[in-house]
Amino acid sequence: MTEHKPFAAFGYALSAANFIAFSRSFRFFGVNVSRLTGIKIRPAAIHARCVLCHWTLSNNSRMIKPFCFFLISLLFLTSSYGQSKHDRKLSKSLDELIPKRLKEIAPGCVVLIAKDNKVVYKKAFGMANTELNIPMQPNMLFRTGSMGKQYTAIGILQLVEQGKISLQDSIQKYIKNFPSKGYTITIENLLTNTSGIKDYLSEISNPSKQKETYTPKEGVDYIKDEPLNFKPGSEFRYSNSNYYLLGYIIEMVTGKTFENYLKENVLDPADLKNTFYIHPEKNIPDMPQGYSKFDGKIEKANLQEVTIMYSAGALISNADDIYKWHEALYNQQLVKKETLEKATTAFQFPEGTFSEYGYGWFIKNIDGSKTIEHSGSTDGFQSDEIYLPNENVFIVTLFNCYEADMDWQLLTNDIARLAIGKPLNDEVKLSESILKAYVGTYEVNLNNINHKLIVTFTDGRLSVEASNPDDRLPKVFLYAKSENEFYMKEAPLRFEFVKDSNNVLKIITYNNRGKDAEWTKTQ
Repeated sequence: MTEHKPFAAFGYALSAANFIAFSRSFRFFGVNVSRLTGIKIRPAAIHARCVLCHWTLSNNSRMIKPFCFFLISLLFLTSSYGQSKHDRKLSKSLDELIPKRLKEIAPGCVVLIAKDNKVVYKKAFGMANTELNIPMQPNMLFRTGSMGKQYTAIGILQLVEQGKISLQDSIQKYIKNFPSKGYTITIENLLTNTSGIKDYLSEISNPSKQKETYTPKEGVDYIKDEPLNFKPGSEFRYSNSNYYLLGYIIEMVTGKTFENYLKENVLDPADLKNTFYIHPEKNIPDMPQGYSKFDGKIEKANLQEVTIMYSAGALISNADDIYKWHEALYNQQLVKKETLEKATTAFQFPEGTFSEYGYGWFIKNIDGSKTIEHSGSTDGFQSDEIYLPNENVFIVTLFNCYEADMDWQLLTNDIARLAIGKPLNDEVKLSESILKAYVGTYEVNLNNINHKLIVTFTDGRLSVEASNPDDRLPKVFLYAKSENEFYMKEAPLRFEFVKDSNNVLKIITYNNRGKDAEWTKTQ
């Protein structure tokens, strides 16, 4: 029987992103890392939701005279694209919202919005390099992290269409020395993050195999001997290992390096001139400096080793190319329409419930509007893309800073709300006395393991976090839906405060598969 953990069925609790937090600096694959991705459990947290790095803008960049910058800014920083009255209203709202929120996220960002297959908004905000006083430009390139997983997925799906592999093939067919672990692990399990394979960035510590750099085979060897977290196909749990292994399978099937296959069969056919596999030795003049924000302080981020990221998120791109990629997908330039539809449909579990992940994309919603999305986060950079198919609206945001509070995703979601004409704030306002009554520690025991939720009240708001890192719930704000029902904006996890027959306060948590657990207040 699969061990039940709170939020386990929910898996990737914090979006499009995710994950268990560790100390500010730890070693995976034998490399010291300050930040990887995703969400915050403590002020010095790192997460394994999205793999990627930053590229440093050289301090030897050419000097540009202030007057020239002024002219460049006038010409290129803002694009109106012949906007309609509605779009001009949207632009005005975004021009007010983004600068106000950006200061809590990054020195700079780029935002692009397309509606009905036309770019209606593209603008850069803030600074690309604070030390050299270089403004952000709309066409600058960013490391995109786990947003790159969809490119790996498309590479795999091309091979499926060609009959070279099957979604139901066991991965051992292509990775000969990968232990079966008592179950068949399929390619579809890797694509949908339902394999049960542990995340090499957060859940595996193997000192005997740690190195500074890795070949793909050495990376597979690092991953392969760990026990599974659960029976394949029974749960969703985001793991970067899945997409690392998919890249290796592409190499085994095609005889090409993952980088070369991707360029020849995915990037070039989509005409992506500004999307590249990372080569740290190359200086990219159009890339902003990457930063990290720790405890409210901004500092330059350190470059992460690319061989660790590999097919789980080692791409560089810009806003225009990310939108061009989106267009190529929906114009059937890369895979058939039915293949893409399957990739962007949530995986269905045997009992009939659904995950929130397809093949390289999260399938969610914003206030009832379906979204197909993914984000990326790492040392120096964070990114997010959201497609709302019913409204035919596409949004991409790119930031030159890692910050662990999920604010960049909240901003992207609010940009999406404005783009489809939805209000930003639907929170019910409750009195301080009601909110403070919920403060405390709540516990549940599952499989002889004790789990705790800690609810706190600070500056007029309730926050919740799980004390057990395996529960994958960092400290996040709670928003009131009613007097006793709350939700978090980062992901579809809900909290209901109730009293039992003995007048003891409890929290019932609900994830995307229904009721999750009941937590009893103990203090």
